[in-house]
Amino acid sequence: MSQDKQLAWNLYNSYENFKEKTLTDRRFKHTDIVPLIERLKNKKIFGVNKVGKSAEGRDIFLVSIGTGKKKVFLWSQMHGDEPTATSALFDMFNFFYDENEFPDFKKYLLSNLSLYFIPMVNPDGAEQFQRRNIFEIDLNRDVLRQQTPEAKILKEVFDSLKADFGFNLHDQGRNYAAGNSTKPASISFLAPSPDFQKSLTKPRENAMKLIGDMVNILNEFIPGHIGKYSDDYEPRAFGDNFTKWGTGVVLLESGGWREDREKQFLRKINYITILSALNSIASASFQNQDLDIYNSIPENQQTMMDLILRNLKIKRDTIEYVVDIGINFEEENINGAKDFYLEAEIKDIGDLSVFSGYEEFDFSEYKLIPGKTKPEPFNSLDELTKINPVQLYNEGFTNILLNENNFNGEFSSFPFNIILNNADPPSEKIELEGNANFILRKNNEAKYAVVNGFLIDLTNIASWNGNALIFSK
Repeated sequence: MSQDKQLAWNLYNSYENFKEKTLTDRRFKHTDIVPLIERLKNKKIFGVNKVGKSAEGRDIFLVSIGTGKKKVFLWSQMHGDEPTATSALFDMFNFFYDENEFPDFKKYLLSNLSLYFIPMVNPDGAEQFQRRNIFEIDLNRDVLRQQTPEAKILKEVFDSLKADFGFNLHDQGRNYAAGNSTKPASISFLAPSPDFQKSLTKPRENAMKLIGDMVNILNEFIPGHIGKYSDDYEPRAFGDNFTKWGTGVVLLESGGWREDREKQFLRKINYITILSALNSIASASFQNQDLDIYNSIPENQQTMMDLILRNLKIKRDTIEYVVDIGINFEEENINGAKDFYLEAEIKDIGDLSVFSGYEEFDFSEYKLIPGKTKPEPFNSLDELTKINPVQLYNEGFTNILLNENNFNGEFSSFPFNIILNNADPPSEKIELEGNANFILRKNNEAKYAVVNGFLIDLTNIASWNGNALIFSK
């Protein structure tokens, strides 16, 4: 294991040599990966085959490498908005494409393993950056009915390979914690059950042992950030059925990491973890692993929030009370899903001591005042550039009115919300699922503002790097 850990650290330290530089964020498209796949044809060690087309006619590729007897099948992005492992697979392709570094390790892997990859199962979903395919069907609930072309392709490839191991690569929400901890579940695992009885078949046992090896490696890099999904059987899912049909399936999900919304660090962790797992399969070292490690992985808990403001005083009528306020952000697609803006929502109010935030602030001595809309309208964008945000907040306002027929959109970079042409303003109530706009006062002086969930220090307005909302009819 010490040698395996050293190998993982070597992979970690050399990662930038293999990172695919054209994939810089999560919202890449099918057209971005096709040239990268075509490039692999320049090396005889790679096999590249078109195994079918998506519902909208995009090619789905199977990439293969290696000549070993043990077969490993890896598929990613069957949910179109879950691309972290997809980019890691292209980093791995670069690793194998290279002829200079890690020659002995690569020779060892490729002589013992035959590797098969579908990097993007759901290219139509990726085009819209949405979970489901263009029919609005969840591909991971279509293994039985086979109503989508993408599900048919995945099943046909699986049937043709009869792989020893399968890697089902996904992303999960940022709201999961690793058990009852304050740490996000950054990587989560599951060895899916083959039936409702959760039978411990040999393929499932092998997957559990392999995950144990992967956890030992991950503890070098992200200790305490590893979670496990419930092993309740899902009869419509690919992983559960592939396990039932004789393949040891590892579900790997990339969750959240602080200050890494684009998941570029977790992409790197995927790269290291998967290559380390392949090493374990090639050497069969996983067979020596105890099931206790898998069984001891804490189950995911949905106790993470994007932002928690703690111990705020709120006054309603004549009653003053103390609450925590939890805020989450939703990504709203724009520009053909190539980009996004964030829309905040108050997720919970009250005693949030069992929750943790990616960001947390203690406001024990502060009073929360709901943000109001300034009643005097502005008539041009030029006027907005002259607004003093600190003065606006001191007056209790987080929203302004704008009469401008040539202005539209859903968000803005101004540190205040814009109500356009007599549209309905956001509610001034502090309520569940409501807008997060308020002023935080200490000793009756405004110190902070929250605009669309983004916390603004009034002594450092220039640090604002969020987005406000535009409300229009």
